[in-house]
Amino acid sequence: MDNKVTDTFPVQHVAVAVDFSEMAESVVMAAAREAQLHQARLTVLHVFNPQMLNLQMPEEILPPTLDIREKLLHLAHAEMHKLQKTLEAQGLKAEVVLEESADNIGRAIADYGQTHAADLLVVGSHGHSGLGRLLLGSVANDVLNHAHCAVLVIKALH
Repeated sequence: MDNKVTDTFPVQHVAVAVDFSEMAESVVMAAAREAQLHQARLTVLHVFNPQMLNLQMPEEILPPTLDIREKLLHLAHAEMHKLQKTLEAQGLKAEVVLEESADNIGRAIADYGQTHAADLLVVGSHGHSGLGRLLLGSVANDVLNHAHCAVLVIKALH
């Protein structure tokens, strides 16, 4: 059977961005289904932004011996490994990438997509609106505004 979607929208590389929220696994699985549909390679990406630490924990309240950045990076690597194992348990392969960026996270995801020739970026949306969106920003919205390829946003269902 001829698949018109793959004829008009060729996808060879699907990149999915994760933030380790409770919906991360379902976003990864949605991206994996898209990759399977298009027989494309899959990359699971986490963008670690050390500037977020500065916003959340002022340096003067942290003991000088505590390297929270390193601990959080270690936890991020562990979460990525866990996601990779979840995929492997279902017979799926994915490259896992942890990138550090001081840039806006959404823009960093979009830049990764462009630099690594992603044809489809998959991101989750937590459904913040109004004041929550203003205060927290919207990574999904930033990806949509800066991506050079198609973007699939998986909305959290409450």
